[in-house]
Amino acid sequence: MEFDVAKPWVLIIEDPSIRQPADELVRCIEVLRIESGVKQRPPLVLEAQAAYALPSVYAPLVVLRYGAEKGNGFSWRLERERLNIEGDSVRGLYNGVFDFLANLGFQWKTPAVEEIPRKDRYTGHAYALDEDHGYGNSAADVRSKRRLLFTMQSVKKWEEWIVWAARNRIDAVALPLAINPAGHFFGQIYKAAKKYDLAIEAGGWELSSLARHSLFFHKEMFRMTDGRRDKSVNFCPTAPETIKTLQKEAKKLFLRCQNIEVYHFWSDRIGENGLSGGLKNERSNAWCSCPTCRAFTPDEQNRIAVNAVADVLLAIHPDARISFYEPPSEKSDITVRPNLFKISRLPETSGVEAGGWFLAT
Repeated sequence: MEFDVAKPWVLIIEDPSIRQPADELVRCIEVLRIESGVKQRPPLVLEAQAAYALPSVYAPLVVLRYGAEKGNGFSWRLERERLNIEGDSVRGLYNGVFDFLANLGFQWKTPAVEEIPRKDRYTGHAYALDEDHGYGNSAADVRSKRRLLFTMQSVKKWEEWIVWAARNRIDAVALPLAINPAGHFFGQIYKAAKKYDLAIEAGGWELSSLARHSLFFHKEMFRMTDGRRDKSVNFCPTAPETIKTLQKEAKKLFLRCQNIEVYHFWSDRIGENGLSGGLKNERSNAWCSCPTCRAFTPDEQNRIAVNAVADVLLAIHPDARISFYEPPSEKSDITVRPNLFKISRLPETSGVEAGGWFLAT
């Protein structure tokens, strides 16, 4: 099957809320027309109620529709004179549009760089498709979403990364906790993400950041290694002052972020190997080895901490969720709270997908 960009395509949309994905499709058609030397007016975009205004002469159609579900599933099919793209939601419709364009040969491997279909993919004005249809299952479960994690360094280029995320069919972006959710900067990012119907989440390798500023005043909160207190990585989760501080700071955060549905609290990034799966000496050095903590594995110490934070969120925002990291082979007698969900892979520093996670770097 081929998509002929020289045809006078007319795009039909249901309402203005999906004008953005329609405009993305129009833009890409125009890119291919320029590439293949087609001189044609830009494709016309009409709302559904304006369909009667279509010219009486024949016009090939692109029909964009979306449902009222929360998932991100989509389907599309190209026939000779019609392209149908449907999504379970607006997010699903975006996924359908960009899946069709990817099938056509567009790629967005890095922000601000768009790779167009190769010349050997078209004959005249018709571009070859790998398939004449596409389908994506709906990821309604919060654990199944594709996410882009920002760091404080990469968030400086948030505009490029937001567009990259939408084009690569990512569902949510996670912002560092250090960004003030009530500030203008956060508001800018939030507005841009909503333009593409991306969910905004918060967190990352930031579990200890909730208590980090208090470590200097409460030495008993430091993790113990080789008989000495060390504040460099994680903390002592069994110290009463640690739990008290974690919950106090978590409460402040959650009250400020009522519009955020998902948080991510993972142990310090440089101490990842301290969880199960790392070398034995790395595991012993990443978490606490004080007399009380010795009774718990590193993963169990992590569960004690995230459970304390989850209790606070449950009281303030019962429908919100928190992710925590733990290797799939871990077994523990410590039950996690119902608003916690486990992830078993973390974003790679190279930005390569890891269990649905991408790192903006």
